[in-house]
Amino acid sequence: MTPKKALCIHDMSTVGRCSLAVITPVISSLGIQAVSLPTAVLSTHFGGFGPVAMEDLTDFCRRTLEHYRTIGLSFDCVYSGFLSSAQQMELVRQAFEMADGGIKLCDPVMADHGKLYSSITEDLVQGFKELCRHSDIITPNPTEALILLDEDCTKSVFSRQEAEDIARRLADKYSDVVITGTKLEDGSTVCVGYEKKRQQIFFTELNYLPVSYPGTGDLFGACLAGYMMNGHSLQAACEKSARFIEKCVAYTFEAGTPTKYGVHLEPMLKYL
Repeated sequence: MTPKKALCIHDMSTVGRCSLAVITPVISSLGIQAVSLPTAVLSTHFGGFGPVAMEDLTDFCRRTLEHYRTIGLSFDCVYSGFLSSAQQMELVRQAFEMADGGIKLCDPVMADHGKLYSSITEDLVQGFKELCRHSDIITPNPTEALILLDEDCTKSVFSRQEAEDIARRLADKYSDVVITGTKLEDGSTVCVGYEKKRQQIFFTELNYLPVSYPGTGDLFGACLAGYMMNGHSLQAACEKSARFIEKCVAYTFEAGTPTKYGVHLEPMLKYL
């Protein structure tokens, strides 16, 4: 039986365990062919390594998609993440057309901790909003969720009812949604999901540790896409993804590795 194929449209940071460096092994470990389409190549990610060597690959992405169309390639999933231009967003929208009947997953990588990333302009924010409308599933963090709803994005702690309301409104406006890493007033941290077809809200409890690693959002999206491609519901895939991320974070936290190097994914892949 031919493995399913997932087109992963992200940047490639060669050091730091994020983006395609973690997405590809996770997708592959779940028995799915990972087709990588790098939007840019970076020496490291932007968090703590100093000046970064970077090469934009927008033109390469355009020519690659043209080649894929020429040979009649299609995908069971298209998963997009960090994008640096309106041209790249249009290319993702075109790539979504190559996943007819498949999963179109968009991680709207724009912001965190109440503020936009330095590279994100208002044009890119509007572009992500449009891209989310073409998606089947979106995976914003709480800051990005509020930006997508045109609301004050500095709020960081929510009541359970507030979190549920945000997820419902996102789903009404865009698509099925999982809001990652949401802190609630009762002290818990959860993923909040909403499935439009079933009109069902769900909360996935997380075992929170006082540490933050780059790339865990990319890991989560890769797990979510892979588990859903293997037949799990959005809620079940979210649960399984969360438990895997917890294992990775706990193992790395215990090892005491500097956070900028990301989680120790390599010894954890066997748990997928």
